[in-house]
Amino acid sequence: MNQTHPEKPPMQSRIKSFGRLPFVFLFICAMALSASTALALIMSGDGDNPVEDEGWPEGALAVANLKSRVGWWEGPPFGGGEWQFLYRGDTETFGQALAAFADIRAPALELVIHDGPEHNRFLEHDETAKTDTRVDWAFTVWVPEKWHRLYNNPTLIFDADDPRFRQPVAPPQLDVYLGGGGKVDWAKVKMPAGIRVRDERASAVTAKPIGGAGLRADIFDMATGKPVCSAHITVEQLNRVPKQPVEYERIAEAASDATGRVQIEKIPPGFQRVRVAADGYVPRVLDNNRFSEGIFTSFIVELARPARIRGMVISADGKPIQGAELHVFSILALNGRGYKPPELPTTKSDQAGQFELAGLPVGYIQFYAQARGYHVSEVSKIHGVPATNMVLRLARAGDIRVSIRDKEGRALSLDEGHQLLVQIQPKESLESGSHEMPALVKADGTADFLGVLPGEYRLTSRPNPFMGTKKLPPEQIITVRAGEVTSVEIVYE
Repeated sequence: MNQTHPEKPPMQSRIKSFGRLPFVFLFICAMALSASTALALIMSGDGDNPVEDEGWPEGALAVANLKSRVGWWEGPPFGGGEWQFLYRGDTETFGQALAAFADIRAPALELVIHDGPEHNRFLEHDETAKTDTRVDWAFTVWVPEKWHRLYNNPTLIFDADDPRFRQPVAPPQLDVYLGGGGKVDWAKVKMPAGIRVRDERASAVTAKPIGGAGLRADIFDMATGKPVCSAHITVEQLNRVPKQPVEYERIAEAASDATGRVQIEKIPPGFQRVRVAADGYVPRVLDNNRFSEGIFTSFIVELARPARIRGMVISADGKPIQGAELHVFSILALNGRGYKPPELPTTKSDQAGQFELAGLPVGYIQFYAQARGYHVSEVSKIHGVPATNMVLRLARAGDIRVSIRDKEGRALSLDEGHQLLVQIQPKESLESGSHEMPALVKADGTADFLGVLPGEYRLTSRPNPFMGTKKLPPEQIITVRAGEVTSVEIVYE
């Protein structure tokens, strides 16, 4: 776990890792964030052990440390700042939480009512353990500084399709889940003044779809504002098969009419992906939408016309680089909002170093080029789309090859069933955790860092998750040289 506050006693926490993110992507995110932001995975923990104020609005700490708390988590993965605390209890206990929530000093306070039951995955110890994951209410609060760094940094458009992008800080929020085995009787709850209430229960909706959930969408041309007819909107369900590529199954679809409007009913409740496509436009995805039984979910969708970027990848001395991989990782459309296609464009440079990235919406992107033996190109720059004659210069770099062994010399990738993690950080970093770059150890006991700029680095290793109770291998200082592989061995006693 990244200890951003080393003077504090370690909390009993777990670190959630969602898939095996490639090192270069983690590295890019670290570079794109400001120097004072620590790169971290999502942290979570159980129980009601007190937490300390992380920079929340006045009064939030009292809610966070209520004895009815059964767990917590902090995210998002790249920077943190969003904290959610999870609770169980009866009507009286919820009333105490509600009173403390009303005492928070913030521009707004919001309470959302949901149908229960609610189960939170951050209460799972592992996939096989039988733990009680039910939640009766949850308290969500942001550290304002981290919200602004993540969503309002003018040089950062990562996750620009998030509805929070370029928005004011979300107000502290209390979510209560009624029914489904919970003990909160809403009829007996006394609502304090000054709280904005939103009722998202099926019983609060007047127009209801028949048999499942529903979808309504209005689809427009982003540049002209005119409706787009015959646009196909598809609802897809994720089918996860272990060790197989991610696949989506189509479960519902319809086409927009002459006014650009479409409606679909009988959608299975749950998290579904919505995809929109039309002739002459770049398709886009509205990801991870939660559909609830008996409720219509509404969308306003703007589609953008396609465009492309052409350019050249060269070395620092001006020579063309063949086979450089180019990857788009952030897209802003013409309206300044995120635009997520079903697949992010990627390509390679040809023998002359030239490349073309097609299928982009008119607007702006962040992308990078990488090639074996070179450091990735500048990633924070925002490029206009379309564009021609773009030049990307790559500097020579080195690689790091880490081998992890036990004291008998055997390859090691797990510690008591937990996967090992290796991290590097520039030696002269002023803040613990800043620009930290992690890599998960592979089954053969190795971890690779490719395309690292020459210089000195601190290298550490720990299990993932790390509970803070074990002796870890000592930190090593390593030197990376251009065009060379730096080999490092880590021994777990």
